[in-house]
Amino acid sequence: MYFKTCHECGLEQQVNPVAGRYRALCSQCDGVLISYRPGFSERGLGFALAGLVMLFLSAVFPFLSLEIAGRSQNMTLFSGLETVWGQGYEFLALVIGLMVLVLPAVLLLLIVYFLLLFRWMYKAPSHSAWVGHVLEWFTNWNMADVFLIGVLVSLVKLSSMASVYPGLSFIAYSCFCICLVGALSTLDHHQLEEWQDQESEGYSEEYSNPKAMLQRCWALLFTAVICFIPANILPVTITTSVGQTYPGTILDGVIVLWGMGSYPVASVIFIASIFVPVAKILALTYLFSSVQFGMEGRQRERTTIYRLTEFFGRWSMIDVFVVAMLVSLVQFNNIVAFYAGPAVYAFLAVVVLTMLAAECFDPRLIWADSQRKTA
Repeated sequence: MYFKTCHECGLEQQVNPVAGRYRALCSQCDGVLISYRPGFSERGLGFALAGLVMLFLSAVFPFLSLEIAGRSQNMTLFSGLETVWGQGYEFLALVIGLMVLVLPAVLLLLIVYFLLLFRWMYKAPSHSAWVGHVLEWFTNWNMADVFLIGVLVSLVKLSSMASVYPGLSFIAYSCFCICLVGALSTLDHHQLEEWQDQESEGYSEEYSNPKAMLQRCWALLFTAVICFIPANILPVTITTSVGQTYPGTILDGVIVLWGMGSYPVASVIFIASIFVPVAKILALTYLFSSVQFGMEGRQRERTTIYRLTEFFGRWSMIDVFVVAMLVSLVQFNNIVAFYAGPAVYAFLAVVVLTMLAAECFDPRLIWADSQRKTA
């Protein structure tokens, strides 16, 4: 029997461990206080090592092949990034490369290193806290699974104009995503925290100065709202076909897919690129305002809203990845070619800024007033 402080509402409460696999929830906000998964390190190591092998194979073989009017074009992951870079979108190519290849690779390496330390060392070394924080940050910004969904959406969009053939790299990258999700889902963060024998750092400083925290959150959110306007007004893709130019916005892409009869894909793009960003902006506005003006009640509902906002926020990157795939694969100058439009950077800024705003917000402030009154 011991006491544990909830990371989401700040309430300290008694925990009674039991034998075998278990999970204890916070009595106030239903957050996970502690869990125990026997053998999680072995499963995590297996998934992580297999994922590294699959990621290496995905960089070696062709990713996709496209055939239009008897002309074919092959694309690897690196040649796709090179094409985006060559069109003058260097920053976009760097961001995609980081989120799709570099961060997932480093994330798996950190998981392997962290779990090996956990298995071999009785007491955590001093640098394990830094490794744990980096691992958590990389987990939040890893976009490999989102990229894979974006690739599938691109295949559906291209199926009406060309023949698309997945390569060995596509199969390897799909297996890599499965391994990555498996490695992350098997991690027992609570056992790792107990092994490190530390509480979360930096909370007291932010908690004691909610005004400064809210100012940062509002600044990031307001900037995201400004960027959301050109992201939806300006063209996100520019298509050239037989000498004609056709700019298209995000909503235009949804309408085209719906007209093709691809209702599930059109719904995915609409939800990820329009509904989720709007919902996230409204949800963050509500959360920030509730803390700013000392709203009482509905703490559980607001905490749930925060969890959903953090979970679904990164999926808005699907449309950015779709644009990158179209630009990388469809470059038949005399027949048809896709180019990135100016809205890509604006939409990328919306996704990144809203994610940063959610990260800056401390959900324990939702419960601050009720806890002070209880005390």
